[in-house]
Amino acid sequence: MEELNYPEVIEKIKARFPEGTVRKREDNRRAYIPNQVYNDRVESATQSRWDQEFREVEINIPHRFVKVVARVTIGSHYRDGIGFAEIGVDASGKPKQLATTVDQAKAEAIREALDTWEIGWQDLAPYYQDEKDWGSNPALAHLLTTRAPDKGTPAPQSAEMVERNCIFRNCGTKLSRDEWELLSNVPNLDRSRMTYCFAHIPEQYRKKIPHEKLQEFQRKKTDR
Repeated sequence: MEELNYPEVIEKIKARFPEGTVRKREDNRRAYIPNQVYNDRVESATQSRWDQEFREVEINIPHRFVKVVARVTIGSHYRDGIGFAEIGVDASGKPKQLATTVDQAKAEAIREALDTWEIGWQDLAPYYQDEKDWGSNPALAHLLTTRAPDKGTPAPQSAEMVERNCIFRNCGTKLSRDEWELLSNVPNLDRSRMTYCFAHIPEQYRKKIPHEKLQEFQRKKTDR
C-alpha cells in the first residue's frame, strides 16, 4: 500500500458531505452530524490507516458523570478530545445503563478529537449563523463558499456567494453572503429550508428584519 499522504487525507476529511447529512437534535433543534458519518469519512479517507485510543476513562458515581479522554492518530499526527456524559439513576438512586453512558462519552471524545481537523465544518457552518454562533465569525466566512481559500489569499468580501439558492419559483439564484446573513435577522426562520434572495424575501419576513439591518444591506449593495 502506498505511503499515506497526510495533506491529501486531511483535504478529503474536511470535504463537504452529501446533501442531507446534517440532522437536527430533537431536544434543542441544533444541527449535528452523526458520529458514524465522521468515522466512515476518516476510515475512507485514510483507507483504514488511523487509530483511536482511550487514554482516560473516569466513572464518577457520586457526581454522576463519565469523563473520557480519547486520542485519534492519523499518520504521525494525533489530536486529543474530551467527552462527558451524565449518569442516569433509577428510582432508588442507583446508576442505570452505565455501559451506554460510557459509550456516549467515548463517542463525544472521538468526535471532539476529529473536530480539530475541521471535519464537517463546511456543512455545519450555515446552521450556526446567529450572532453568537461560531459560524457567523467573519474569519470563517470561507466555509460558506464552495471551498476554503488558498493560503495567503485574503478573506472573502461581502460580494462572495454561498452555496445556497433562492427557493422562489423559477428563481434559483445563488445567494450572496450578505443576503445569507440578512436572512439570519428574521426571527425563527429556518434558513436550511426557507432560503430567499433579497428580491424574493416574502413581505411577512421582510417586515421582521430590523430597519438598521436593511439599511446596512442596501448600503453595502450600493457601495459595490
